[in-house]
Amino acid sequence: MGPSEQDRSGDGAMRAAGAAWLLPAVVPVIAVAAIALDGMPAWIVAAGAAATAVAAALALGGRSPASSASAQPVSAAPAADPAGDLLRRAIEVRCAERTAILEHLADAVMLVDGHGETRFANAPARDMLGAAAATPGTRGAVESLPPQVLRAVQGVASSPLGERRRIECELRNQDQTPVAITVTAVRPEPDALAAIVVRNVRAEREADRMKSEFVAKASHELRTPLSSLRAYAELLADGEVADDAERTRFANVILAETARLGALVDRMLDISRIESGMARANFESVDLSALAEECVDAQRVDAERRGLALSMGRRSAGAHAVADRTLLRQVLLNLLSNAIKYTPEGGSVSVEVDLDNLARSVVVSVRDTGLGIPPHAVPRLFGKFYRVENHEKVAKGTGLGLNLCRNIVEATHGGQIGVDSQVGVGSRFWFAIPLEQAGRKAA
Repeated sequence: MGPSEQDRSGDGAMRAAGAAWLLPAVVPVIAVAAIALDGMPAWIVAAGAAATAVAAALALGGRSPASSASAQPVSAAPAADPAGDLLRRAIEVRCAERTAILEHLADAVMLVDGHGETRFANAPARDMLGAAAATPGTRGAVESLPPQVLRAVQGVASSPLGERRRIECELRNQDQTPVAITVTAVRPEPDALAAIVVRNVRAEREADRMKSEFVAKASHELRTPLSSLRAYAELLADGEVADDAERTRFANVILAETARLGALVDRMLDISRIESGMARANFESVDLSALAEECVDAQRVDAERRGLALSMGRRSAGAHAVADRTLLRQVLLNLLSNAIKYTPEGGSVSVEVDLDNLARSVVVSVRDTGLGIPPHAVPRLFGKFYRVENHEKVAKGTGLGLNLCRNIVEATHGGQIGVDSQVGVGSRFWFAIPLEQAGRKAA
């Protein structure tokens, strides 16, 4: 064998060695990416075919099958193969891209063989199960998961490609994280491979719990006034009330319960429209100091009837913001109404309007000397149908007012709302509205 033939032989061996590492690198990444992205796009087939073509070309040393079959020696040095190098580079770039996608998924993704040994694990898998559990060549990942996962891996290993099994369980960690695990066959026997995708479903379960709780509370709140309405209506219909004064009292109760039921339904619909994005705000330049004074005047009669001092406190000049005046009036009236309801006789309620130039917003505060809110209730205070235990005995309410206020301030105006309170001393409910909305500037 001449020197040129030796060079070609060595060059062909080197290309074959390159193909040997290229194929194992390409296939698992393509398989896992296809499962994690829930589909088998055309690029997978193309990449697989390209990888096979490159491997064949490299194994042949850059020669065509016809030339390799020929026994005639060639003295000239082999020509460069720019097309093959370009194709190999393209496949390497595509593999790097798919690996980057897998590494940045929110779900844990692993590729294991039919025995449960890890071939690949992305960053979320290492975070969720631990670095040791996701070590390639070990069964740490599968063994850190519930036993039914290994059984699922063994089951899909002998199944057709695409066979999928889903398991809902809890991880064996300190938090007992609820997860949904999907095991999918990506390569058949004898060298079976399966992809395992682990998704944290704690947020979904919490959302389901909140929906169920909302339905239960809404049903209770609707049933209470309806029961009262039915009872009084039946008494009137049966003619059991002969006294005109008693009939008038019953009619007033029916009217009051009807108003309460209507308010409850209206607030539920308002919240639903805001949360679904159906509500449309009518933005304009609003003088929040003037609006606050208007709301104070509207609540003054109720405050005097309860023996409270209601006043307009500090007001900053130029406290204008681009906002929906009607919605913000609803927020202010609700906060004032709550302050009046939960402040004992002889107490005081005041409203303050401040201009925060640093945050470019207007801050409106409603202060009272009322019952105060215990610390454990503050995180839940703006939730749907939530009411502080001791407050239920003081005044009636739907538990939707503060939630509606939060939706108006945060979802509609992009502002903030909060509370500072001390039991037995009083509370300060506040909300901040940005001076500008979606490029509009306050006048």
